[in-house]
Amino acid sequence: MSGPTSHARRGVRLAAACVIAIALCSGTAAAFDASSYYRLRMDLFAATPLAPGDIVFVGDSITEGAQWSELFPGVPVRDRGIGGDTTEGVLARIDSHTAASPRAIFLLVGTNDLDSPVALADSSAHYRAILRRIHHDAPRTRVFVQSLLPRQAAYRERVEAFNGALAGLCREHGATWIDLYPHFLAPDGSLRDEYTDDELHLNGAGYRAWRALLLPHVESLAP
Repeated sequence: MSGPTSHARRGVRLAAACVIAIALCSGTAAAFDASSYYRLRMDLFAATPLAPGDIVFVGDSITEGAQWSELFPGVPVRDRGIGGDTTEGVLARIDSHTAASPRAIFLLVGTNDLDSPVALADSSAHYRAILRRIHHDAPRTRVFVQSLLPRQAAYRERVEAFNGALAGLCREHGATWIDLYPHFLAPDGSLRDEYTDDELHLNGAGYRAWRALLLPHVESLAP
């Protein structure tokens, strides 16, 4: 049923899309800074609150870029990705996702940490705090931690070190570990060419491959 609330939500989404399109098409994308975009995404999330039965994907631009409702039709999947986000950013906003005690949270975040001076120990501490917060605030929510994907070959050592730390955190906190990394890895240590156009983000084939790996886990959440 449509009503004032649903109309308002559609209005917010339309306004957001217009702002982004105007910024990009008018050549003012540089002025559309990361903090503005972060606030915009958070406003959109607030306008479309989660529900207890939702399956929530939390992360950065790789998560945000998926068309989750089309990848998993008929499943109550929700996108909570924000381009450019980090482990520290997700920690700062995780409360807004746990408040509804969703059925499950799938985490994929950390690749942007590799471009900052943040040490692996700091990123691991942020991730540990995220897992603790979810367990404390939403103890019935199932948690799935996904490994970082490969990116440019020069990042291989950093990505693998990060993934090693994540696997340990999963064992420590009882989260389900989903190791995407080997399925996307090219022989030279980069993201496989058929799955990307820029050695960082996924293309359509990449999202289809990701979906295939996630499907058994999503199906396990059926009520």
